[in-house]
Amino acid sequence: MLAITEQSTAVSVARRSADWGRDLAHIVAIVGSHFSDFNGNGFYPHPDEQALQRELLGVPGLARLAEAIAARPARALAITGLGLGQLDERERNAVLYAIALSGGFPTSTDQRTGRVAWDVRARPAGQAQAEFVTFSERVGGADMHTDSSFYPMPEEQFLLYVVAAARCQGGESLLLDVDDIERELRRGAAGRAACALLEETPLPFRVPSVYAAREQGVEYHLASVFERPAQLRGGLAMRWRYDALLKGLAARPDLDGPALRAALALVNEVVETRAPRFCRRLPDDTLLWTDNHRALHGRARYSDPARHLIRIRISNTPNARRIGPSGISAD
Repeated sequence: MLAITEQSTAVSVARRSADWGRDLAHIVAIVGSHFSDFNGNGFYPHPDEQALQRELLGVPGLARLAEAIAARPARALAITGLGLGQLDERERNAVLYAIALSGGFPTSTDQRTGRVAWDVRARPAGQAQAEFVTFSERVGGADMHTDSSFYPMPEEQFLLYVVAAARCQGGESLLLDVDDIERELRRGAAGRAACALLEETPLPFRVPSVYAAREQGVEYHLASVFERPAQLRGGLAMRWRYDALLKGLAARPDLDGPALRAALALVNEVVETRAPRFCRRLPDDTLLWTDNHRALHGRARYSDPARHLIRIRISNTPNARRIGPSGISAD
């Protein structure tokens, strides 16, 4: 199924070695039979997603891929040559939705439309810009971050699929293991103090305008940067988006202070300049599956507006039991 070509503690890189055969058409047919509307090829969390998941896992090629992803020995798995390049947008996104559902429960990124499959590409020139846009809507670099840091229940996983890699120099995908961040911080007293402060202090993460429920006004969510959830058995989870934190503190100056600012600045320095990272320009038709709680991701600067990826966030919890805007349940 997968031939590993590169291995580290943070990322495995593999090439798909099996042909889909008739499985792609079977997957598209199953998805099409459950959705009367593909929501602009963005889909939405299906109300009977667990039954649909069971049906899709009956497709042999999809079941084998799901097993390989679940058994990955690293925080992330990059699969080159996935085999979707010949599909049109409708079929490709249906298969990506199915791959996501085979490993969890895809959530809606956009509160207004309910879209699950999100286009990571620059907005067309001249299109109106929101006051606080997100990394996925502009050319250039993207600072290291975790997805949904500004929501109550950040998804445990996400996938990125490369439709068209940047044809310029740049646009590499960047990944960083949370354990490496903690290890670097704990080398000094200031870093250890920052870890303690940011584990015990809820901070306001501002919601980017494009994801907000309302077009006007400021939305934010209070949460700590570091956490040790029971399911990680002492392991460290992290939610991080430096710009969302700074904008959140601007909206809640009562929560701000010099010690907090110093701790955040130190973590950002470690994240952006000191901790080791995976850096690779992923080719077209590559799938990147990543642990969103134990790894940060970003991208190197680029200028090609035709660069295009698809992102789907994936929860371990069915949408009907989730809290917050990225699930079916209302706030």
